[in-house]
Formats: sequence, structure tokens, C-alpha cells
Amino acid sequence: MAVQTEAAASLPPAAAPYVSKAWDAYFRFNGWLSKQCLRVAVVGLCTILVAVLMQIFGRYVLNDSPTWTEIFALVLILYVTCLAAAVGVRDQRHIGMESIVIFLGEKGRKRVEIFVFLSMITFGMAMSYGGAILAMGVWDYMNPGLPISQGWSYVPLFGGGLLISYFAAEQIIARLLNVRVVPSWH
Repeated sequence: MAVQTEAAASLPPAAAPYVSKAWDAYFRFNGWLSKQCLRVAVVGLCTILVAVLMQIFGRYVLNDSPTWTEIFALVLILYVTCLAAAVGVRDQRHIGMESIVIFLGEKGRKRVEIFVFLSMITFGMAMSYGGAILAMGVWDYMNPGLPISQGWSYVPLFGGGLLISYFAAEQIIARLLNVRVVPSWH
């Protein structure tokens, strides 16, 4: 029995597509995963704020700034950025050429959108590959001021690239099934 997906909830009832339970579970899982990425990014952003405030307090009030806070904030911002970028792909908050696409018919628009998401998959996989190479190349070196490997600075490129590719593939599947993906922000 086919079920109406959460992704189709915003469409008018007559236009709401029906997909199998497996696809519905797939889209729901991706929604859950995207929300978890957002939650981790928000916690990371708050942690960066605390680290920067500690740096400012140490430098200007105590006249003895902690050395680890700057490097910690720099590493953490890479995780926040890569997670947020992946969610941006899923929620279609990326830069687009919509002014050109709206002049195309439905079939042309669908082809262009699929091409864009295929390009994102290619970019995400290249980003992931490059991040893995960089992380492995510097894994034996320690960060100055922070007792972790420098490889941890490149791990978010690997994971973020995989997530970008995964969420772009979800968008292609949604286009082929004529289903709209519900954004994580709703």
C-alpha cells in the first residue's frame, strides 16, 4: 500500500504524490539525519562562542589568555560549516540559478535541477576524497596549543563531502519520484 510522504504534505491534496513505505522511511530518515546535523552545528556554534569569550576574558581581564581556545574555535568552525553546508544542500538553501530555470518548462527544469544535484554529488565526493587525503597526510602531527592531531581539522571535509553527496542524491530521487523534500527548518 502506498503512503503519502511527509515531503508531499505541503502540496495541494490533488497534486500530492504517493510513494511506497520504503521511500517514505528513506525521506523521514534523511529528515531526522539533517535535523541531527543542525543540532550538532548549533551546539558547535555555541561552543565556539564560549571558547572565544574565554579567550577575550583571559586576554583582557586576566592578562593571561588561554592558548588552546583559538585553535579549538578554528577546528570547530570547520565542523559547523561542513554540517551546515550539507543541510543547506538538503534544504535547497544553496546558491541557485533560479532566474534562468523558471523560464524552462517542467521537463527542462527537472533536467537542470538533476544536473545541478549531480554536480553537487561530484563536488561532495571530491571534497570527501581531498579531506581524507589531507587528514591521513597530517594525522601524525599535533596541533600547536591543542593536544589533538592536525588530521581532525580535515575530518569535517571528508564527512561534509559525504553528507553533501548523500543529500544531493536524495534530491535527485525526490525529483524522479515527483516528491518535495521537507526542509529541516520547518
